[in-house]
Amino acid sequence: MFFSFFILSSVFIFTANGWGPIGHSLVARIAQSLLTNNSAKFVRDHLPWYTYGDLSMLSSWPDNILYPDTNPVDYLNWKWSKQLHYVNTPDWKCNYNPERDCNSTDGQRCVDRAIQNYTGRLADTKQDDIQRQEALKFLVHFIGDVHQPLHAGFAGDQGGNTIHGKIIIHLSRYLSFLLGTFFNNQTKLHKIWDTDMINHRLVSNFNDNTNEYYNYLLNILHTTYATNISQWSKCPSSDEAKSLACSTAWIHEDIELDCAHVYRDENNKPMSSSEEFHLGEVYYNTNLVFLEQRLLQSGVRLGMVINKIVELQKHHHEDDDNDQLCSGTVYLFVIILLEILLLFFGITYYLVRRRVYREPLSEKPPEYNTIYNTYKS
Repeated sequence: MFFSFFILSSVFIFTANGWGPIGHSLVARIAQSLLTNNSAKFVRDHLPWYTYGDLSMLSSWPDNILYPDTNPVDYLNWKWSKQLHYVNTPDWKCNYNPERDCNSTDGQRCVDRAIQNYTGRLADTKQDDIQRQEALKFLVHFIGDVHQPLHAGFAGDQGGNTIHGKIIIHLSRYLSFLLGTFFNNQTKLHKIWDTDMINHRLVSNFNDNTNEYYNYLLNILHTTYATNISQWSKCPSSDEAKSLACSTAWIHEDIELDCAHVYRDENNKPMSSSEEFHLGEVYYNTNLVFLEQRLLQSGVRLGMVINKIVELQKHHHEDDDNDQLCSGTVYLFVIILLEILLLFFGITYYLVRRRVYREPLSEKPPEYNTIYNTYKS
């Protein structure tokens, strides 16, 4: 009875939290730890007051607004945003082509263009506060989404959503002979990456404590992956370097993982919708390192994008101030020059008149003396 209760309660814990609230929260917290003081203030100014500038509090907002159980009032008004969470690519082409896979002229909308759009909106000081707040909330979430490999999965299986099977992961080696398998339920490939692996990691190694897991991730970021931070923070293409929102490159990283690991079972056999999979510890242990790398990369890049936007705005304001100062200086110089010229002509006129009216009569021309004497007599 005790063992049965333990298994049921463990399964409940395992499925109560999902990748959405946990994964996105972890990404946001990692990003927050990398913000400059100016960026932290920027975030506080562009989030609702009740968040106290905490990015993780609204990191799942773009998911929550889509469904009637989390947004019963106006979830229909946000249906247009559902396509912005992912991009689909042709099966086993193992490449991403924006013109083919996310062409806005053909009505395609995807996470790539969404990130570019909301990065631009957040950086645009002409946008009102509501627009920029919305842009920040979307950006925090979408940069998380674009680092989950199956958010750039194959079109034929809807990013792993139609590939079904079982994942069998033991709770622990010590208890496995008593309890059998900890998780042996029907699932889908997408859910394994969204939910199952990260929750198993929490339960098995961190007492289901998200704070402990966050501290672990932060520690390995600054130790194991310390030398990777600089490389993760750069854009490979110059056209996206302005805001560091290298969403196209990040999607290419997803697809490399998809073809090499995510879509392959423990025997390196490609998985598809036509056959159920049976995955276990081998798949979990092989791919956990990639999952955690994507969490860390996502947090680093989100932080860098926000820092870059704030830095660009600071330089923009400084340039505006310098332009105003320069314009003001030129204007003042012109005024001073005009005043000097007016003063010069005024003094010259005064001296000329003074000289004319003060010359002795003896120095006047003869004609002047004749007229003067005639008038005097």
